[in-house]
Amino acid sequence: KMPNSLQRPPPAILMLLLTYILVSKTGATGIIGLVLLLQVGMYNETTSIIEEYHYTINAEPRVSKLGEVVEKWWWFLTVLSGTSVKNILLGDTILKDLMVSEKLLDLITYGMGAVGLLVAVVGMASHVSAGPDMFRNYLGKVAASHFALLFLIGQSSFWIKTVQEYGILWIIYPALLVIINDTMAYVFGVLLGNHKLLPRLSPKKTVEGFVGAAFSTFAASIPLLKAMGGADLSNLKQHAVAMAVFTSIVAPFGGFLASAVKRAHGAKDFGTLIPGHGGVVDRFDCQIVTAPFVYLYLQQFL
Repeated sequence: KMPNSLQRPPPAILMLLLTYILVSKTGATGIIGLVLLLQVGMYNETTSIIEEYHYTINAEPRVSKLGEVVEKWWWFLTVLSGTSVKNILLGDTILKDLMVSEKLLDLITYGMGAVGLLVAVVGMASHVSAGPDMFRNYLGKVAASHFALLFLIGQSSFWIKTVQEYGILWIIYPALLVIINDTMAYVFGVLLGNHKLLPRLSPKKTVEGFVGAAFSTFAASIPLLKAMGGADLSNLKQHAVAMAVFTSIVAPFGGFLASAVKRAHGAKDFGTLIPGHGGVVDRFDCQIVTAPFVYLYLQQFL
């Protein structure tokens, strides 16, 4: 079997190449489409390991297999309508001219949520195994799924707002900083790692890897922003350092949270889509945490 260190680079390089081609050919529209695909993939992966844990490992009774599938994707569409879809509709000039009302979109989202609530409660109460244990198991699964919606869909929807209001640079630049940080954490961890950072969550992550990656991210932040066309920005160093601080110190904890979710549900990875990396969530856990920060920072300082 090929070592993980040799499995990881080819898929990562291929993803970067495909992303470059997509962005160069389609611009912001391609990024928005990619975000929507990522949201579907991440939500499906996360809910799948939750279901695997509850229904396969623990053999818990299901309220209704078909009903739970419909419910799962109904909640996904509900949250999507209030976040990503809303951002797309309100951020597009043509769609704005069609008089798409933000209040109407909010009302639709609330209505979808109300329908989901009614169906979920009635379905749970009418199940033949209705009782405290079944309620507890069902609500635990629902809570985990809703947390996935908040963490994955809620945060990643900021990518759409960012590319619409501030341009592609502020999608690609922070993403590259996260990639640099993640790569150098792995390199320093392999070469110098002796002290575990949070071993109960992620046994392979080390203090040396974390610190080495932070220094590497800081070192790359300013020249990378200049190289990507940010030389004309006022306060370039401030912007670069702010992004480096967040992507090297805060963003990695998105990975630790993802590790906690996997461990809680007895999963090694979120999926197998990307050889050597796992699933979509395994690759984008730190990126997701960065998305709202970038948008809120740009709102305040750019």
